[in-house]
Amino acid sequence: MRVLHVTEALGGGVQSAIANYVDGLPEIDHAVFSRARDGQATYAWARPVPHERYAGGLPGFFVRLVRKVAAERPDIVHLHSSFAGAARAVLPLGTAVVYSPHCYAMERRDLGMPARAVYGAVERVLAHRTNAVVAVSPREAELGRRLAARVPIRVALNPAPFAPTALGAHAVRGDDPEVVMVGRISPQKDPALFAAVARAAEELPARFVWIGDGDPAARADLEASGVEVAGWTPPDRAARRVARAALYLHTAAWEGGPLSTVEAATLGTPVLARDIPSMRSLGYALAGERPEELAGAVRRFFADDAYAAEVAARTAEVARASNPAAMTAAVREAYAAALA
Repeated sequence: MRVLHVTEALGGGVQSAIANYVDGLPEIDHAVFSRARDGQATYAWARPVPHERYAGGLPGFFVRLVRKVAAERPDIVHLHSSFAGAARAVLPLGTAVVYSPHCYAMERRDLGMPARAVYGAVERVLAHRTNAVVAVSPREAELGRRLAARVPIRVALNPAPFAPTALGAHAVRGDDPEVVMVGRISPQKDPALFAAVARAAEELPARFVWIGDGDPAARADLEASGVEVAGWTPPDRAARRVARAALYLHTAAWEGGPLSTVEAATLGTPVLARDIPSMRSLGYALAGERPEELAGAVRRFFADDAYAAEVAARTAEVARASNPAAMTAAVREAYAAALA
């Protein structure tokens, strides 16, 4: 079987997901077609995969994709991200299409309701050009069923590249405990909320740390709030920093199924998440939506051993569910359903 993975947003969680599918299904002949974009850092593949990068705009990207599919005739075209998903409108009829939104665009909270409604309407129309959906969270699967109830959907939780660690013995009170967050400093990850929590919980003997970089103004706000901004950090060093943290606090305003929180979970770091639909569906311990709610949950985590143990136990459940074998089985089932 030949599968062509297509994305206009290669990097971060999307590239990790494609790499996981390539590694998990070695019996398939995988190839990648992506659009090169400024600010999208990409890394070497764990194992060789044919990869064509297109350097122009979206219209040209879609034209090149249609020609590539017509010439190479892959058995399945696997579209990754909402913008790549728009290619369903132009792909040749009869193409077996698998779609992974990696967070539907209508979940974005930096857009007004009219724009989100337009994205939803487009997704509803294009859902009928989809042979199967691979969702990265139960929430994403729920949205997919609302769009087209008859399209087969499989949930493939993002696994982390670390062996799960027992969370029960995780130290909460160290000499220099840290509360960490990993991600691009961007509206999606809501650094302003992380900064507000750091200010509201400044009496705690804990240092707030953001691992990542991005918008300069938002970075300055984090630093003015007493947050240490570690900047872009090599994956192995970032993993060590997360592993020794007392708590991972995820403040994102919208998500599909974030890889960073799964990595924290499998490294043995308890995760508290902002109460948004995707994180609720994945089973993380939730800390509310407002800064004072999240700050209160962080304080309680450090002060209440029973609550800290509950957060750790919820995190351990996520780590156990997010395993490569389950992900591989779900993707394989989706491909079979698409061809059927």
